[in-house]
Parts: sequence; structure tokens; C-alpha cells
Amino acid sequence: MSERYFQHSYSNGLTLLGEKMPGMQSAAMTLLVPAGAASDPPEASGAGAVLSDLLFRGAGPRDSRQLTDYLDSLGLQRSSNVGVHHMRFSCAAVADKVVEALGAYADVVRRPHLPEDGFRAARELALAALAGLEDEPRQKVMVLLRERHFPWPLGRNTMGRKQELENLTLECCRAHFGRMFQPRGTILAVAGNIDFARLRDEVERHFGDWTGQEPAALELRPPPGRFHHEQHASEQTHIGLAYPSIEETHADYYAMRLAVEALGGGMSARLFTEIREKRALVYNVWAGYSSLKGYGSIMGYAGTSNDRAQATLDTFIVELHRLAEGIAADELERARIGLKASTIMQGESTSARAGAIAHDFFMRGRIRTLDEIKNAIDAVSLDQVNDYLRRNRPGEMTIVTVGPTPLRMGG
Repeated sequence: MSERYFQHSYSNGLTLLGEKMPGMQSAAMTLLVPAGAASDPPEASGAGAVLSDLLFRGAGPRDSRQLTDYLDSLGLQRSSNVGVHHMRFSCAAVADKVVEALGAYADVVRRPHLPEDGFRAARELALAALAGLEDEPRQKVMVLLRERHFPWPLGRNTMGRKQELENLTLECCRAHFGRMFQPRGTILAVAGNIDFARLRDEVERHFGDWTGQEPAALELRPPPGRFHHEQHASEQTHIGLAYPSIEETHADYYAMRLAVEALGGGMSARLFTEIREKRALVYNVWAGYSSLKGYGSIMGYAGTSNDRAQATLDTFIVELHRLAEGIAADELERARIGLKASTIMQGESTSARAGAIAHDFFMRGRIRTLDEIKNAIDAVSLDQVNDYLRRNRPGEMTIVTVGPTPLRMGG
């Protein structure tokens, strides 16, 4: 690995990753703790969502207000959220301030207060966010699609379920924290104008004596079913589709990504051209690749008026199957430009790079350099893409609709 990248494993199982970006004055940190929504207790969906807020309501020597004021004094732009596999903590600021913040983040993930009054407030915020889904059917259809498509609990709504959130207790959250927050499998990634030696030593100082037992592996159950309609009184119908694809680590990964980019990656992609521009069926349509550890999927969305909904679904399915016939050279080049542009833009953001190298290590066990990604995209030929498409036709589809009228779902 070049001098730009750094990797260090601590004896307790924590992994530190670094990417030096000398032209930047800032730095960004991503901390992934293996406590995602898939690991929520069986009857406590949303425990992680509540905990991600509760952890900041006092930690170490600081109460809630003191912790907030301290992090604000460092000038940190920060966030915390729950994904499928991890609870994610992110911050960005002037490089020295990000390193200085490591002690506070060690308090958050190792020594949180988890107070009773903070728990009630965090749970109410989680319930309010979940209720907001009812006003966002475009978001709701994709939540439902993941629930129906992925094995349980990988498809679990990271926001939780209303009844289970209402029944959630502080004791449950404290037990969940005690079970899931430990160094083995935790990834800390920093990108920006950083000194690797200083960073390694500071992480050792704050996290080196962190201990804990590795939690049990997830027990997966098959998804609940391929087709689902959610009744929603509206002038619009929202359609979500998904079918299995290859994992990120597969040799055909870049061929697949270019094919999906040609299908649904922008206003010149097939779905937009065929379904919106030529047939005027939708106001929005797209498709993209979704990756979980051990699972890859193609997922798509279409938003349309109720009277055009069935035609939209039927045409969407036709276009997904037509992709197996191959793409043209001009489609490939547009897709290549689009993927490389997103890679280049990511390379100009410390936050994006911190998140990307953490994701790479989790999925691949190593960091991909930006040059490696760009060279791999450039190396894919039209024959490789079309050969991949012929060998990987769409499999059984999961279809979810949100709107006033069920559709025929024979895809």
C-alpha cells in the first residue's frame, strides 16, 4: 500500500485505517461499531436508533450539555446513525480538532451515561421519525422493499417498529449496549491532512484497553414474501422492485456496476429515457446497486400517477429483462464517465473518503485506492459487460407498491 494509506490492527480487535490527503486542511472520521439494526434484540426493533441518540446524552466526565458544548467547541460537523451492520459515528473539522475529539468519542462508545430522562427523549424522537414515513411514501416503499427482499433481520427497518419502540425500555437499551459495543470488528477510519504515527498513538491511548466479548452471529430467516401492497390514499403510486445480484467482492463487480449505471444511473440512462421521456409514465424512476455483507441486489423505484401505475410497473419489468440483451457502446461510455465522475468527486471530500475506506475494509478486508477504482472502471470492455448481462438475467423479483390500488405483480 502506498504512503497515502495506512492500516493498523490493535490487539483487542479494533482496526484503524487512514488516508493522507495533503492538500486538505481538514480531516474526517468514521467510526463503525458492529451494532447495526440487524443486531437489535428480537422484539426491540429500533433499539439501535434510540441508542445512537442516547449515547450523546452524557458520556465520561461530561453530562449531556457539557458533551455537546465540547464537541461544538471543536467545530465538528457530526452525525450518528444506524445502518444494517453498524452504528456509524462521523465527524469532520480542522485536522487537529478531529484527532482531539477521539477522547470524547471513546467516552461515547465506552462510557456513556445512558440516563433515564435522555432515554425518554431519544425514544420520542425515534417514534417521531418513524411517524414521518407516513408522509414520505417514496421513502416508505423502499423501506418496505428491503423488509420483503432481504433475509431477516438484514431487511429490518433501521428506524424500528412503532409497537416495539413504544415498549422499549432503558434496561433493554443498556443491555443492548453492553452486548454489542466492543472493539472486535469495530473500524475507525480517518481521512485528511493527518499524521499516521500520531493518530495511531492517540487511538491506542483512548481505545487500546477497550475490551468486550464478540456477540453471537446473526441467525438469518428467509424474507417474508415477494409481493406486497401497502394501502395509501394518494394521487400517486410508488413502486419498488428488487432482484438478487452479485456481491461487491465478485470478479464481475465493475462490469455489473457499469451495466446498472447504464440502466438507471441518470437522465440519459435507459429507465429515464424509455419510461419517462418516451412514454411519459413517471415523474421519477431509477435503479441502482445495493450491497450488504454477503448479499448484492439491484433495486429500483418509480413514482407515477395512479392511472399510469400498472403500465409503469409492466414497462419497468420489460426494461429490466431487456437489459440482458446487452447495452451499446455509447451507453457504456456514458456509464463509465458517470461512475468515474462520482469516484473523482468522492476523492475531493475527506468525509466521503473516511466512509469509503471504512466500507471497503468491512466488505473486502482491505482499502481500494482511488486509482485502483478508476483503472478497474476503465478496464471493463463492452464485451465483458454484455457477457455478464447474458449470464446474469434478472431473477425472481420482489415488488412492493404504496398507493390506493393494488397492481398485478406477476414480474
